Amino acid sequence: MRKLTWAVVLVTVAVPCLFACGSAEKKEKDVVLAVVDGDRITESMFRKEAENLPPYIRPIVETQAGRKQFLDSLISRDLLMREALRRGLERQRSVRERLEQARKSILLETLLREVAENSPGLSEEALRKYYEQNRESLKEGERVRVRHILFKDERQAEEVADKARKGYPFEELMTEAEAAGGTTADLGLIERGAYDKEFEKAAFGAAENSITGPVKTVYGYHVLQVLEKRPAGLPPFEEVREKIAADLREAVQREAFENLVDGLKKRAEIRLEGNPSAGEHLPAKPPGGR
Repeated sequence: MRKLTWAVVLVTVAVPCLFACGSAEKKEKDVVLAVVDGDRITESMFRKEAENLPPYIRPIVETQAGRKQFLDSLISRDLLMREALRRGLERQRSVRERLEQARKSILLETLLREVAENSPGLSEEALRKYYEQNRESLKEGERVRVRHILFKDERQAEEVADKARKGYPFEELMTEAEAAGGTTADLGLIERGAYDKEFEKAAFGAAENSITGPVKTVYGYHVLQVLEKRPAGLPPFEEVREKIAADLREAVQREAFENLVDGLKKRAEIRLEGNPSAGEHLPAKPPGGR
């Protein structure tokens, strides 16, 4: 449904390069997907990288073509990292300073998360209390759980739809479609307004546990499998628990941070020996960054 720009993925996946972990001990059954200058990229490493992708991209990585593209982007990124190290870029003064700032940020972020996660504000009791007090705002619109197969060619889509209606397993049809040049995705629960109007009309108009299509959109011809239909209303607590925790986390983290700092200041020996001068500019960085 959405076109994936792998160049963006390559730049924005903010995780350590894979080859740096290549020497780490892995489980014997971990499947090796590629070897880059002697260092392995395994299935577990691939999955870990995929977890950092935006939610709307992850389903694409589950397709055969998407997995190949993402693996290629990881290999490319590792090769670029090797080249950066070969050139000694990590020895540049500006790079060392940025790495030290990143190190501090990661340590502080980890500390605050640890403090926040152990805060009473994120306890099960606190989350359930929020759920009960905010039932109206937590209500969701009508949703359907849907998977789809997309072809540019209408005839291919019609053949797949016919097989699906005859009881052919949709998972196998998805695999076959990818091999035949199609695109597939498990979209999970969707609400109105996020997808093409014709796609949504077909998805919300179909019966539960049914096949519908081909449906024509600007992307091509879709065959939909509607697995579940949920009416508008308040979802179960278990379903929105993580969302509630995410919504509360910032406030809880701020409170935990303030309490932690207050406690540390009380225990520390702090002596102020001067005040920053008003109106003075910070010194400029030296040219060259070395």
